[in-house]
Amino acid sequence: MKKIIFVWIFCLFAVSCDDRLEEMNQEKVNPAEVPAETLFANGVKELADMMVNSDVNQNVFRLYAQYWAQTTYPDESAYNQIGRNIPRNWGWAIGYRQALQDLNSAKMLMEAEPDPTLSPAANANKLAITNISMAYIFAVMAETYGNIPYSQALDVDNITPAYDDARTVYDAQIDILTDAVNVLDENDVAFDSNEDPLYFGDVAGWKMFANSLKLRMAIMLADVDPTKAQTMIDQALASGVILDPADDAYITYYSEAPSTHPVYEDLVLSGRRDYIPANTLVDIMNDLNDPRRDVYFSDPIDGEYVGGIYGTANSWAEFSHLGDIFFTPTVPGVLLSCSEVMFLLAEAAERGFTVPETAESYYNKGIEFSMKEWGLTDADYMAYVAQPSVNYMTAPGDWKQKIGLQSWISLNHRGYEGWTTWRRLDFDAFAPPPSDPPMTIDDIPTRLLYPQEEANLNGSNLDAAVAAIGGNTKTTKLWWDVN
Repeated sequence: MKKIIFVWIFCLFAVSCDDRLEEMNQEKVNPAEVPAETLFANGVKELADMMVNSDVNQNVFRLYAQYWAQTTYPDESAYNQIGRNIPRNWGWAIGYRQALQDLNSAKMLMEAEPDPTLSPAANANKLAITNISMAYIFAVMAETYGNIPYSQALDVDNITPAYDDARTVYDAQIDILTDAVNVLDENDVAFDSNEDPLYFGDVAGWKMFANSLKLRMAIMLADVDPTKAQTMIDQALASGVILDPADDAYITYYSEAPSTHPVYEDLVLSGRRDYIPANTLVDIMNDLNDPRRDVYFSDPIDGEYVGGIYGTANSWAEFSHLGDIFFTPTVPGVLLSCSEVMFLLAEAAERGFTVPETAESYYNKGIEFSMKEWGLTDADYMAYVAQPSVNYMTAPGDWKQKIGLQSWISLNHRGYEGWTTWRRLDFDAFAPPPSDPPMTIDDIPTRLLYPQEEANLNGSNLDAAVAAIGGNTKTTKLWWDVN
């Protein structure tokens, strides 16, 4: 069973002098060094929180994916990234300062002092798993900002790290994943179950996760380097991707603070009512008669779910609400799922890459596994895909529209992946928020800005990065987004 991450309690002791002064000055509660395993567990927890939380100061991707609308304060769904300094809080604070620093510190400790009670293969497994976790973060950062600090990013003595080319960073993470998969020995151990909040020490699970992440990154490269993408797809499939929802990569949260799902903190523990489902998602799911509506939403109005107007301030009482599952503290924090893998493979098939099955087969499996992930039945799935508006052969639009729309619906509660699916496929679903002057679809962000502080603290390196990516705007097309 997944265990709650260790919490180190810092205490101050007031003591009087006596003959045992030297002994009493040896700290008994706060260890001088945090074990590598604890740093790893905390780093993975921070990685998950970075991707799944809904704090309006940090993670706005459920808004950018148009899954949620806001009530009182709609600035974020109107794409204001500056007011709350979201770019700094998400990537620089949680990504670099918390998750990556913890994981890197764990890595350095494990490299310097391998566990003498474990075999060389088991110690190598632990390092490989740590590298996979770090590669996940650097990959999403390069997908989100463009050029980022990398080669000098984790040097705590360097306060002005250079920005590395985003594609170079991405290629480095691909190499890291390839090396990690080749190193992982499923016949040996790694972290104990209480040290690994993602796969409880299951090396085979981490291997599938790494291969599935490599598949996802291959699809991100599809328009800029299809030859490399095909090689990566071949390698990932040969080594084994996630093919069963039981193998999804997710962190378990618990029923008591501070280990509840971060969304529970925002929806329940905060006592606030800031979010309702957006009309963008609700209207489409209503039109498709999607059975997941009863999970995703609650409180129908006159027998039908009604979403709040995206990008505006909405009255909580006048619209339907998020489903009950999102108000529970223990909903899993998913990083990569079987249904997502199926839609990626459907996309690969349509792009002409060599994969074992057809796009239609993978598309259907993506919907089927999504239904299972949300607790629906085979009958629900069969009825849904039988509709002409959903059936792959008759649904409207080209393959990007069909796969993109259904993948986006399945990724509800995973804002970053939903937004990135739209960024990659440009399917027809999103709408610009109402504004004066009016916005267009081209005003929807395709990246996060660089943090404002970088201009003062690391100005020359920031200027070079901005010039290299074509401008520090919310709608700058990044290196992978060429179509």
